[in-house]
Order: sequence, then structure tokens, then C-alpha cells
Amino acid sequence: MTRRRASEMDRRALLKWTSGTVVGTYLVTGCDLLSTEPTKRDGEGSGRGEAQGKEAPMLAELVQEGKLPPVTERLPRSPAVVSPLEGVGRYGGTIRMATTLAPSSRFMIVSREGLVEWAPGQTQVEPGLAESWEVSEGGKVYTFHLREGARWSDGKPFTADDVMFYYDAILSNKELTPVFPTWLAVGGKPCTIKKVDDHTITFNFPAPHGLLLRQMAFRGAFQGSMLAPKHYLSQFHPDFVPKDELEAKAKDAKFDTWVDYFVDRNSPATNPDRPVMAPWKVETKSGGTSRAVAERNPYYWKVDTSGNQLPYVDRLVEELLDPEVITLRAINGDLDLQFESVPIGDMPLLAESADKGGYRVLRWASDAPWIAMYMNQSTKDPALRALMQNIDFRAGLSHALNRDELNKILYGGAGGTRQPCAVPQDDYFVEGTGERFTEYDVDKANALLDKAGLEARDGQGFRLRPDGETLELLITTFTYEYGGSANATDAYELVKQHWREVGIKAQFERIDRTLWSERVTGNLVDIPGYTVAGILWDVDPVWYVPTSAFTYWAPAYGQWYETGGEAGVEPPEQFRELQRLYDQMVTEIDDEARKELGRQILAAHDENVWMIGTVSTPFTPLIVNADLMNVREEAVLSYRLQFTATTGMEQLAYRNPQETS
Repeated sequence: MTRRRASEMDRRALLKWTSGTVVGTYLVTGCDLLSTEPTKRDGEGSGRGEAQGKEAPMLAELVQEGKLPPVTERLPRSPAVVSPLEGVGRYGGTIRMATTLAPSSRFMIVSREGLVEWAPGQTQVEPGLAESWEVSEGGKVYTFHLREGARWSDGKPFTADDVMFYYDAILSNKELTPVFPTWLAVGGKPCTIKKVDDHTITFNFPAPHGLLLRQMAFRGAFQGSMLAPKHYLSQFHPDFVPKDELEAKAKDAKFDTWVDYFVDRNSPATNPDRPVMAPWKVETKSGGTSRAVAERNPYYWKVDTSGNQLPYVDRLVEELLDPEVITLRAINGDLDLQFESVPIGDMPLLAESADKGGYRVLRWASDAPWIAMYMNQSTKDPALRALMQNIDFRAGLSHALNRDELNKILYGGAGGTRQPCAVPQDDYFVEGTGERFTEYDVDKANALLDKAGLEARDGQGFRLRPDGETLELLITTFTYEYGGSANATDAYELVKQHWREVGIKAQFERIDRTLWSERVTGNLVDIPGYTVAGILWDVDPVWYVPTSAFTYWAPAYGQWYETGGEAGVEPPEQFRELQRLYDQMVTEIDDEARKELGRQILAAHDENVWMIGTVSTPFTPLIVNADLMNVREEAVLSYRLQFTATTGMEQLAYRNPQETS
């Protein structure tokens, strides 16, 4: 049996993520004991919070008015301790952000609260609302010990009953959850969750689950999915309310079914009434759907190393803006923490205006830096599928790309030219991979395409398929600028030109994002154009293993896997081997053994290049208010790390908060 109480980062992992620079935490001194500003003193945290900590002035006023209990009664018996990156902060201020999605959509993503969490800036797992855990029976049983005294944002206790509600009322209800989540199953067999006492729960699996903690840090924290407030949500569930009465309530609230009603009420991003465990809670949505505001959670369960309740910042404000407006708003100093829709091509303008706008621009790494083409291995056209599965065909197309030209045009020569085989920060990355078929060589490209059976050409010089028809390739994409990448449309236009030089008639189309997803997962697209994830793919394996219809380079094979063969197409042996390797990864509880299995999967991609990369972005621009402290200078911007949550949003602070309220 192994026991885990705190996260310890080894030096090698830290150096990998910080480019060899180890940054120490320091704490500044001075503050009146009666002040509502945090006490600041030297020393590292003990791992246990001080119940005598300070609190935000806005909360202290509510305590004095009798509207809130004292902070000592709002914190758990053993709060989670956060060590501020630069130093203890001051309370107050507002962080302004912009989105091209629905306002408040990012609020729950930038919060990493769960039973376990990613360590700040890392992919190691550390305690969250579970302050410790044990793994027993060879990895089949996980026992979690919850923080006693932790409370929801409305002051109600967080206990094992809330986790059991998630399991009994949500996961086990076929109307709410038609298909049990694969990440909580092993070999297609679901886990069972049991309550031991008010603060202890067990997850029981039929076989070892070596990826559970990492899955919980990712999926279990996403929008608080595992954190279900029973005292609130039970009023919308037929296990607790007569179904006819509940359906009537749903109709009165303008929902077709109780399921729709429950899902809406269970959304912490859009329902201000739903209690949360996050640092901030959505309170208002004003101006129609163009603006959302989240206020600090008075019962937040984390403190800094001096025992001061977090977060430091009072509120978040998120505004819906058109992509082309976001950079202009940043230049004017109207955004305090912004990565979405900040194209790398705007860097010169952003740098020139930084001092005047009162911001700085950080260069975070991207977890998905490639502008790539997914060569659909399961495409429905038999003749085209045979070509897609021919390595000479893929190699010829890759050698035909002038990546130096792409790099100069898209990134001024600063980009990379590796094929998609994970990024260096990934736990499974192998140095030297991703270099195959990246050399620009027209003669070699032509020879390989001839070898693939495409020697014959039509009257216009375009290559003929083995069935005598002119080969036409269509890249289907949508508008995306992920993680600072250049405009994908420009990239695919160049790809089209390069391929024509070797006799490939190519086109690309840009369609609506939702339609793109529907068509690609329906196996209706021959070459999807999109980026490729490079980090933490073990908890989201579709990028490198056909485990779902969302495996864009083999959706029919992925559908076969996720449905147990009831739908999709049974894959050829080389793809089945990838699936078997991933199945072994899931059940492997030894970290080094699991890493070796993951490297075998990446080695197969290195050898076969099922996804052809063009060039990769050198970094992701992150706009930060110059007055905002405790922001990591270097990190990986990743959906799987909850984007800026990796810097520990709760410990961000303004040096002069009175100027940013």
C-alpha cells in the first residue's frame, strides 16, 4: 500500500519545465496584526494552514456586520497551503479577461479545484480537497481522505455525501449519464465508489488503474465535475423529488425535460445559485450574454504560507469580444490576463505598446503548437484509404512541404519543424523524435509518390489514383489560432501550393467549427486540418491512440474501440497494437513502466507520421497586467492543465490593488 500526503517535485522535472532556472519563493515582511492585509513573514509553509489567518477587507466587513462567520470558522481544519510564487500578496483588485466563447466559459477552467490537482506549473499530482490518499490491492483501490471542515461557497459542509451524490445520482443515472465515463473504468468495467465515513471514500476498480490520479486532476476538476453539492442539486433530481413534480418545475423554467433542467442547474459557469469550491463564484451576468462577473468565494479552503485566506484578487470579469478586437483592447490596457485570440503575429505591436498600456507579454510554451494535417487512416473511400495507409504516400507529401518557407512566412523563421510526437515537456517525450520526412526534397517526394502507385498523371499534370481517377485531396479546417499559432488558413494555402508542385491536386475548405467536428467524428473528412496536443495525452489519448471518434486521424477505428466493437470499423493490427499499449498504460501503476509504454506509442508515430506537421509556433503570447504578481514567467499553456490555472490563479495579486478595482 502506498500513501500520498504532499506533492514533491524532483529537481530534474523542475529543470525541464523552467529551462534550467530554479526560482525560489520568498515572503516579504511587515503588516499590522489588526489589519485586513495579509501578514507577511519569512519562511516556508508547513503544509498546514493557520486558522488565525487574515481575510479580504470585503469579507471582514461582512463578518463585522454579522453576515459571515469569522474566517477561522470558514476554513477547514487543515487548509491547503499555497506558497506564493514571488511573495505574499495584498487583497483586492479585478482581473479582466476576454473570450470569443460564451462569457464565464473560462471561469471554471481557470480553477483547478478537485479531490486532487496538478501541482502549479507541473504535471505531477498533489492533494486538493482530498488532503491524502492511499493506493492498495495493487492499484485497484484508492482511498481518499477529505479535508474536514471544507465548505461550499454557501457555507454548507463538503463531505463524502457530495462525492456519493456524484456517483449515485449522476454517474449511475442512465438519463444523465447514458455511457459511464471511460476514465473511471478499466477494461470497460466501471468502478464503484463507496463511503467509508463522512470524510473518507474509496474508488474500487476491477483491475489496477495507473492513470486515475492524473485523470482526476484533469477530468475530475473540469468545471467541478466530481464536486456535486448534494444539498443544492438534490432539489432537481428525481431520486429526491417526485418525477411528475420535477418535470412540472422543468416546464415552468422553460426546459423540455428534468434532465435539461438538472444539467443547467449543475453548471457552475452559468448558474449563479450553484455552490462551488473554486476561488471565485459566478455572481452576475450582465449586458445580455456579453459580460460575466465572478466574486471571491468567502469559504475558499486554501491559504498562503502565512495562513491568509485566498484568493488575493476580489473578482474576475470576462467579456465577449470579437477576435480582432482583443489585441486592441490589450494595447489599451483593458485586459489583465489574456491568452485567447492573441496571435503571435501581433507580437511586434504588443511589444511596442507594452509600457504605455501597462502590461507585459510573457512567452509560454504551447501544448499544441502544430498546424497539422490528419491523414485519415479510416476514410470511407477504399482507394484513398489504401493510399492514406501507405507510408510512401505520407512521406512523399511531407517531403514536398517547404517548411523553411512556411516558417519564414508564418513565424519569421522562429518556428519549429518537428512532426507531431509530443512536446519536450511531456512525460513521454523522446529526444530526437518528430524529425522524419521533414526535409524539403522535391525529387524524393516525387520518387516516393511514384512508389506509392501514383506514377500516372492526367493531362494537367496531376497524379492519377490507382483506379485511374485524378487524385484530389481536400483539407478541411475551421478558423482557429490555438496557443499563439499563426493563421492556419495561410498555412494550408501554402501546403496546397507545395503539393501541386509534385502533382497533387489539393484544395482546402474552411467551415463552421461545430460542423467540422460533426463531419470529422462522423468519418466524413479525408484530411482534417487542426493542431495536435503535445502534453498530457495519456489522460486524453485520442491524439495518439484511436480510442474515440475524436481521434481525427482514425475516427472509425476510435469509435470501434470506445463502443467495444458495436460501431465503427475494426482497425488493422498496427492500430490495434496502439490500443493494446494504451490499455496496458491504464493498468500500469509503476510510473517508469507506464512511461516506457507511452514512448512506444510515440515511437510508432515517429516512424509512421500519421499526422503531418507543417511548422510549430515558438511560443504562446500571454498578456499580463504589469502590476500583477505571482504569475509564472514560463509555463505550458494547456487545456489539460486548465490554461492559466497552471500558475495558481488563487495566489495572483496586484501590487497596487486599489488601482485595479
